[in-house]
Parts: sequence; structure tokens; C-alpha cells
Amino acid sequence: MLVGAVIFGGGCGDGNSKSNQQSAKAEQGAAPVSALSVDSWAEVLEQSPDPKVVTDADLLKRIVETKLPWRVRDKKSGMEMLLVPPGKFVMGMSPGDEEGVVVEEIFAEKFPQLKYSERPAHEVTITKAFYLGKTEVTQEQWVKVMKSNPSYFSDANLRDAAIQRDIDAGLTKQEAQAKLGPDVSKTLLNPVEQVSWDDCQKFCAATGLRLPTEAEWEYACRAGVRKPRYGELAAIAWDYENSAETTHPVGKKLPNALGFHDTLGNVWEWCNDYFQGDYYKECIDGVVDPKGPSRAPFRVLRGGSWSVLLQVLPRVAAWQPLARRRLQLRRLPVCEDSVIPFTHLSSSLYSLSFTLSDLRLRWL
Repeated sequence: MLVGAVIFGGGCGDGNSKSNQQSAKAEQGAAPVSALSVDSWAEVLEQSPDPKVVTDADLLKRIVETKLPWRVRDKKSGMEMLLVPPGKFVMGMSPGDEEGVVVEEIFAEKFPQLKYSERPAHEVTITKAFYLGKTEVTQEQWVKVMKSNPSYFSDANLRDAAIQRDIDAGLTKQEAQAKLGPDVSKTLLNPVEQVSWDDCQKFCAATGLRLPTEAEWEYACRAGVRKPRYGELAAIAWDYENSAETTHPVGKKLPNALGFHDTLGNVWEWCNDYFQGDYYKECIDGVVDPKGPSRAPFRVLRGGSWSVLLQVLPRVAAWQPLARRRLQLRRLPVCEDSVIPFTHLSSSLYSLSFTLSDLRLRWL
């Protein structure tokens, strides 16, 4: 889950009219910079961006031009967040992305009713700077706010599973507990998972954060890159081939050019948008601060997870038929109250993440 913080200077609109942008402002809880000081909700950690972290020169320049603090910590959740500057990017299928074409073909065959497509690629303008969680929301951060831990890969669940395995192997419960030794927290820095979109809204209501739009998510994930991925997959993401079928502590893989970790892999990340498979056709002439379809049965998941073979910049959801074909889908339609299904024997637990934008939860 990835979440995002306040958008400075206004809200997100669909680019069709000023009235749409104003109504979105109310819906997303955005506030103009004159009405909201960063100091009111966050601790400033670093004013100026570190060029060793923000490695894209143009992004570095635009962050400085905002005159806003680069790195902050949200006071309510303890989440570290980084500033994303305004700018333009091309959203959708990258040039030469043959794997993306295969994904579209699979959706057309298996789920024709979704009309799924990552085309046409189209220009998106993000007009307001926003803050996004540097990493996925951790179990520790979730527990701090929500006072409970829904994660499958939690210390308690993993300990109980280990004890049960030893009991099944012939040990008594007391012997199995003694074998494990005292409780030691090992997963609090792993991303929270097994959370629905509705769960994320409760987290956001408690912190004043929100999930990112799909456009904000992809803008921050790409960080100036037009290719399907921003680095070698094994170096930037936990997926089926290197995860050992579990989540991992956040921030252990290489970041992108804006400093965000785990934008691909580890756990799926919710976006605020509704999912409409052919929505990009409505954006062919370019859009400004898009917030997605006005209504649809599903919400969007991005980024992939530890249980998926990541081959493309995610806008898809790796459903079971697709995962078997060693693809990570870039967009996943999921109902708001759903937790991605998980079958232990088939290793199909699809973990979710936010950012305050998406509890990656990456918060906006």
C-alpha cells in the first residue's frame, strides 16, 4: 500500500473543465499551499533534494523550484514521504513493450468484457506537487494508526504456522514453542497486506492522507523513464523468482530516480481510481490531472507483488491465468471491499500496498 499526502496548490481534475478540477479538489481533500503549511502535518527531514537519491537532473531542478521541503515525515503515521514535482509524462504502454502486447491479448481472450488495453499511450500533465510515501506502508505504521495487523505475513501468523508444522512433525506444542524460542519481531518493517480499498480509506481518514490517482502513481513510479522498467528487475523488485514466496522489509531494493523503493513488486498497491479497461481511449488528446472514470465496478491496483513474475511496468493485475504465463499485469480491477485472494498451495497470495497515494499505501 502506498499513500500520498496533500497536493499543494489544488486538487486533481480530469482535465475537462475548471469545475471538474474544483470538485475533485473537494473529493481528494487537497489544499492550496497558502492554506496548509507542511509543518502542520509533517516533520521536515531535509529541505533540499539529495542528488545521490534524486538522480534525474530535470526532476531535481523541478523539486527545487517548488520551494517545498523535499523529505518529510508524516506526524500521525510516522511515514517518510518524498516530494514529487509537477510535470508531464507519457502514460500507457512503453515503446517496444512486446510483453504489454501479450498482456492485452491474454485479457482479450480470457476477460473480453473488461476491454482491457494499455493503449493509446497519452500525455499526462500533473500540475500540483505532492508527497508520496518513500516506501510501501509497513505493518508497524499500519498498527500505529489502526491498532491491528491484518497481514498474513505477520510475526504472529508465521510463528503459529511454524509451531503447527513442528506439531505435525511429531513434537508437542510445548516442544515446538521451545524450539522457536522467545517472540522476536521480524516482520514489522514488511509492507502491510490483506487490506481492501475500503480498509485503505479508513487508514486515510485517520491520517488525513489519501491514495494516489493512477496517473500520480505511474508518474512517480516512472520517475522520468519511458521504458517498461526503471532498472534491472532483480535489483529493483521482489517478485516470484527472488522472493522465496514471502514479502520482505521495505526499502531493500534499489530506488527509482525520485528515491521511491518497491514501486514494483513486494505487494500490490491500490490507486484511488475506478478501473475501466478502455479508459485510455478517452485520454488520447492528453489530459491534465486525470482522476480516472467517474464510476465503474472495480478499483485499480498497480505494481505487482512477491507472487508475480514481473516483466512489465505494472498497470495490470496478475490474475492466476496471467501469472502462470510469467507476466505481471499493469492494471488490476478489484472490488473496493475485496482483499486479493490467496491460496497458499498455489502461492497466489496477492499482497496489497498503499500510497498516500496508495499505502504502498504510498500516501499522497
